[in-house]
Amino acid sequence: MLMLAGALAAGLLTITSATSASAAGAVLIADRPGAHGNATVKFASKTYANSVYLRVVDLKADGHHVEIRLITKHSDGSIAFWPWHANYGGSTTEKEWNSSLTDAKGIVQARIQVCVYEGSQVLDCAFSPFSKNTYWN
Repeated sequence: MLMLAGALAAGLLTITSATSASAAGAVLIADRPGAHGNATVKFASKTYANSVYLRVVDLKADGHHVEIRLITKHSDGSIAFWPWHANYGGSTTEKEWNSSLTDAKGIVQARIQVCVYEGSQVLDCAFSPFSKNTYWN
């Protein structure tokens, strides 16, 4: 497993192959002009998502790149911003990542953020709605 830099001290975000599906899952979608992102998060418990699939597509030939990240909400209401994943491939290219997520503070809800960048400057972003982890009542 490869540990991603920038993961919160309270949790781990690792790159792995996708694992078996759980009945408790969320499909997340966010779109901006020039970018499309989608994700599937399959929850296995209150603190573990055994499958996190992220995908981002660059939709414009504009010289900008696109990025996606997962955002989760803890049981105390605080927000965890997970590492960005970038697609520098240009127009019509897509990138995918399969991960798992453990967070001792709890994963109550999840959403994605998709942004269009010029270098390191954010030009435009979109968020999916939060989707609830059904292991939390």
